[in-house]
Formats: sequence, structure tokens, C-alpha cells
Amino acid sequence: MAKPVTIYSTKTCGFCKAAKEYLTENNVAFDDIDVGADQEKARVMIEKSGQMGVPVIVVGEGDQEEIIVGFDKDRLAEAVGIS
Repeated sequence: MAKPVTIYSTKTCGFCKAAKEYLTENNVAFDDIDVGADQEKARVMIEKSGQMGVPVIVVGEGDQEEIIVGFDKDRLAEAVGIS
């Protein structure tokens, strides 16, 4: 089963858009959270990553959670199993 993927993003972020397009092109489902519109989710993102910048991509859940800050294509591909 695929690991859950969540992208914390904003509507104006080019790297966020690129990450979402990359996942979509590779048929990887993800939840997109607009932290510009949801301050509570923005706080959660900062707690998880220690970062205020977007995108913050969370792959997996619980103890298996991997946090990727920015659009690191190689790391993202490895985390979600894109070859």
C-alpha cells in the first residue's frame, strides 16, 4: 500500500506547484493543504518541519513520517517509490 503524502503549500508558490505536478504526473495521490488559508494547519506544518517556508511534503505517518522541505525531486521520488 502506498504511503500517505501531504503537501503543505500556498497558492502562489512555484515550487509547490512543481511538486504537485510531479506527483500527479507519476500517479501519486496526495492531500494538498493551503497554509495561506488555514492558520491552524500552518502551525502544524511549522511544528512538524521547523520551517515556515513551503512546500513542506510529508510522506508516511507516525514514526515512519519523512519530512521533505522544498521540492527535492530525487528525495521525493525515493520517498514515494517513483523510479
